[in-house]
Amino acid sequence: MLRLLCVVCGHTVSVLPAGRLTYRPLEVQRLQGFFDTQAEVSTGLDPPPGAVETGCLQRAWDRFLTRGHVLKDALGQLLPSALKDAPQLWKQLRRVVGSTEQMLRFLARHCQRSLLGDYACLRPVP
Repeated sequence: MLRLLCVVCGHTVSVLPAGRLTYRPLEVQRLQGFFDTQAEVSTGLDPPPGAVETGCLQRAWDRFLTRGHVLKDALGQLLPSALKDAPQLWKQLRRVVGSTEQMLRFLARHCQRSLLGDYACLRPVP
């Protein structure tokens, strides 16, 4: 991972490798596969996750469960208003936006949000 220091303000910026999530030791494709399984879009990850990865994936899903209203508000009319639960929301996000990688890009560029959290790095510069 590349880490840069701004000599003017003293803040650092990390540049994540492609396919990695912010603040989580997970690959985007593994997260997508796990979320697809939770939403009953697929039958499971191949290869199956180990104990540590399972814990990380479950914590990510638990976080996604709390983000429904934020994501629905951010995406507005792109999503149906009658979504009842997180699995339905995930299915619609996949249908409307596409892959998890595409979701992350779309949310960051157009909504200043992320799938699992609203990070300071996504806020506009004052």
